[in-house]
Amino acid sequence: MFGSSVGAPAWRRDVTSTVVKDRVEEFLKEVLVDACGDAEQLGAFEQAIETVARLPFLARVVGVPVDVVRVIDAGDRRGLLAICRRMGDEHQVALLDVTPGPVTVETCLLIDAYRRWCGVDPANVEAPSLPATMSWAYRPLASTNLTLPSPLGLTPHGDWDPVEQYWGEPGDDRHPLVAQIIAAGPRLAFEMEQVIPGVAADEWDLDPVADAAELHRAGADRQATRILESLLAKDERCIDAWVHLANIAFDAKGPKAAVDLYDRAVAIGEQSLPTGFDGVLPWGLIDNRPFLRALHGLGLCAWRQRRWDDAGQIFLSQAWLEGAGTWDAPYCWDRVRARERWRRD
Repeated sequence: MFGSSVGAPAWRRDVTSTVVKDRVEEFLKEVLVDACGDAEQLGAFEQAIETVARLPFLARVVGVPVDVVRVIDAGDRRGLLAICRRMGDEHQVALLDVTPGPVTVETCLLIDAYRRWCGVDPANVEAPSLPATMSWAYRPLASTNLTLPSPLGLTPHGDWDPVEQYWGEPGDDRHPLVAQIIAAGPRLAFEMEQVIPGVAADEWDLDPVADAAELHRAGADRQATRILESLLAKDERCIDAWVHLANIAFDAKGPKAAVDLYDRAVAIGEQSLPTGFDGVLPWGLIDNRPFLRALHGLGLCAWRQRRWDDAGQIFLSQAWLEGAGTWDAPYCWDRVRARERWRRD
């Protein structure tokens, strides 16, 4: 099944003499079952990654965050190349130089199988303790294109130190994603402006969005919808109104009816986030909650529609943005990565 090592390029070590009974070895044999020689085997890896791996995925190259959007066979001694996108530009990097971020099990197995074929150690998909700017950065998730005359403001709240946050009781198992967020170290915290037309900031006990939510829970969806639509007619930046309209649509008709509403809510919030935003929007700062709820709703729609990659990216972003308030996001992220069907808990 494996090609002869005669004439093999210097960067490649034949693994046929290595007898390792593990999942990577089995995956390696499966990929190369009909491939003979280096050229065919590289082509087999390229085909396997194209059909099995979940692209794009987050990764780092010399500590810089990138999106790996494609993997190609270079057709020469360089082996497989990763097409990495950063800030709108694409670059070619040897796949061996890429450190994957959170990826699916199949993607991890494929990358490790290729690395074993090349004779190098497995990839370390757990992020080390790096400066926050190198660990994660928000990338736009909404498909709605809009330009607001006045985006919502962002108020800085100083440093957010994950070591000082509550992550559960001592001895509790810590989710790997939470461990990664903690390892990233302190980041800047912000609070996103919340707009509720006709209600002053010190009068939110009169919140009409909360009234609409109560009406929805009571089954009075028409009344709730009228309240929310009247708010949006006054100021479309009321993210929470879009979110609760989406909640009504999701409960009544499902994700197809709700996804555009959640998407617009996310798009409004994204107008306030600078390119490369790597800060925290803590759940504990109340005005951040509409945007975080919008993200969660958009993720649920993608999950229920089985758009696994989209859902994974959304819940991953929600987890990093929420900080210590992130409880649902890692749970949903795990279920999506395992390709479990959505169900109402």
